[in-house]
This record gives sequence, C-alpha cells and structure tokens, in this order.
Amino acid sequence: MPRPPVQLSGELNNIKITGRDDASIDITKPMQQYCQQRPAQLNSIQAYIFKSKSPSCGIKNIPVFNANGQIIGTNQGVFAHAILQHYPDLPITDEQGLQSPEQQDEFLHRIQLYAQASK
Repeated sequence: MPRPPVQLSGELNNIKITGRDDASIDITKPMQQYCQQRPAQLNSIQAYIFKSKSPSCGIKNIPVFNANGQIIGTNQGVFAHAILQHYPDLPITDEQGLQSPEQQDEFLHRIQLYAQASK
C-alpha cells in the first residue's frame, strides 16, 4: 500500500516533508537520513531518471507550501537534491524529459559522455 501523499512545506531555508492531506504526517527526519546514506551507495550509477512533480524526486519547480497552504516558492525534491549534491555532473532527467526520440537520444548521448569521462 502506498504511503499517503506528501508535500514540501515549512520555509525555503527549512523545508519539511509533510502530509498533503494530513499535516500530522512528517517524514522529514527519515527522508533526511535516507538522503544522507543512499547517494553514496549508488557509486556506480551513470545517470538517473527521476519522477517529475515529486516532493522527493522532482528535479525542478516543486512547490513549497506554508502553514496556510499557500505556495511560498519552489525547489527540487529532497532526494533529487541529495543525488545532485553527491553527483553534480551526473546526467539526470525525468519522464517528461524523455518524451520525444530526440530527447531520448540527447539523454543517452549525455550518459555516454559521462561514462567516458569517469573512466
């Protein structure tokens, strides 16, 4: 069974991950712990395809909500941010960036260049 939906909330300099429909859900600490450990374990990856619009995996324009439910800004998802902190040159995209054959070819080309540079 999937977890209840979450969202980024709090302040732009102190983002929390809380329930979208139930504010008592707060997975900030477990997600922070996961984000501290998991990227280093992925040391053989050559690219990463993230899930768009996800509070954990979105690579851009993820809304951050204040206590009144208003959007106060946007950010990256917390796991996407952790991966990019650990692997700043890693080729990344999300499913929206792979819709056309041209986008797919360009992403594969970036992966090949990354793999050659990391040899």
